[in-house]
Amino acid sequence: MDGILPYDREDEMVDEARATGRALCRVYRPEGVAVVIGRGGDAARELHEDAIARDGVPVFRRPGGGGAVVLDPGNVIVALALPLPGLGGIPAAFRLASDLVIAALADCGVPGVTQQGVSDLTLGDRKLGGSCLRRERGLAHYTTTILADPDLDLLDRYLQHPPREPEYRAGRPHRAFVTALRDTGWAGGAPTLAAALAPHLAKALKNL
Repeated sequence: MDGILPYDREDEMVDEARATGRALCRVYRPEGVAVVIGRGGDAARELHEDAIARDGVPVFRRPGGGGAVVLDPGNVIVALALPLPGLGGIPAAFRLASDLVIAALADCGVPGVTQQGVSDLTLGDRKLGGSCLRRERGLAHYTTTILADPDLDLLDRYLQHPPREPEYRAGRPHRAFVTALRDTGWAGGAPTLAAALAPHLAKALKNL
């Protein structure tokens, strides 16, 4: 697929964490609809390229791994830059980052979130957030996309069934596999969640 752009929204935060050795976070919402594929992702296998082209949706490639995702303003993106000694293990870095986000969500009135598969944030057996990680010497760059009140119809429109899936997905199509906070009875929307998460995460990072 031609015209794939670099996803650089978090580069400045990562550069600062690398330079200062401080753990940093950024919580934000996408300004519009976009599709993002992982560092090694195959657009032909993961995306409905014709629909994306017809709708004029931009496609980005992020520096971390993982499968393709659709972003829209109903998503809340949490990015963490965590200075960690050495290279270390990716599962341990995922666990640390997931625990920070799960605790912050609970403090914001979203209890019961767990990690399943390699890195998914889930409520029950449904995916609430997809996560990716870039690990380099001395640093982990983690990003998760939390589905607050997104347009879930865009998942089937732009994404094929993934070529790899966690065991707990059990072959389910997108709409049977994911959930959004609005469908759980949570009263706030994406702007409310983003505003609430940021200070909780900033406080937690000071205690690392």
